[in-house]
Amino acid sequence: MTESLSTNNTFQSWGLASRLATYVAKHRRSLPMRKVAGLCRRFLAWHGNFSYDLLTNGECFVLETVSGFSPRMIFDVGANVGDWSIAATSRCPTAKIHALEIAPPTFEALAANTRHLPNLHCENVGLSDRADSISIRHYAECPALTTVTDYPHPFAFTEITARVVAGDTYTDQKGIPHIDLLKIDVEGMEQGVFSGFRGMFERRAIDLVQFEYGRVSILNHFLLRDAYSFFRERGYAVGKIFPNYVDFRDYDMSDEDFMGPNYLACREELTGHLSALGGQKDRAGRGAGV
Repeated sequence: MTESLSTNNTFQSWGLASRLATYVAKHRRSLPMRKVAGLCRRFLAWHGNFSYDLLTNGECFVLETVSGFSPRMIFDVGANVGDWSIAATSRCPTAKIHALEIAPPTFEALAANTRHLPNLHCENVGLSDRADSISIRHYAECPALTTVTDYPHPFAFTEITARVVAGDTYTDQKGIPHIDLLKIDVEGMEQGVFSGFRGMFERRAIDLVQFEYGRVSILNHFLLRDAYSFFRERGYAVGKIFPNYVDFRDYDMSDEDFMGPNYLACREELTGHLSALGGQKDRAGRGAGV
């Protein structure tokens, strides 16, 4: 009898949900429905940590957590004008930081903003899977958007020829055997940067990789699934960065939302890092992907 009541309640819930879904779809053009839809989208963006403010979106949480392991070498690939590098310098004083910026005009601002930091080394170069000269779009109004893709930004841009090298080549030339944290913000060139460090990945010489994921993945055909596959094949756990923890989890197609912004890959054998970065949150009642 109890099972029958439960089944009836389930069908009633499905029926109510179906009627509600039909009602909403029929009236989706009405002002109240559009307002509710907009509020729901905004809530989901907040819930998914759609924020590029490194002070509050979890990037500084990662730096502060990593500082507890006394990192010695940090890379900022796609350093822009230096905000992340400056934050890393203050939070990880034991580390030498290499800040790489591909666009010459932006590099000048980066060098000016960081010249007072003795542990920070700047280079006007981008990283890829080989040494080459490439054409980039530089947005003077918003240099953080500099990209090799034809992303439809609403700003004027200029075409600039820039230099790239493979990450393995760069580290060999600089005599760098190990990277504690590799941060990548390259507006669509992630796959090339990953591939350029294949040698270091094979040697287990990179502990942590922070990378961006968003709509540009549609244009470069390198999805979150591809990033997960690259790192999982090399023995990394992957998780999304939130303000006070990293949610290490298996890939699920529902994660392919192009929302971003930041994910973190950590070598699986670094259990202390994984525990600390996972935070002390209460996981009770928390479903997969939440």
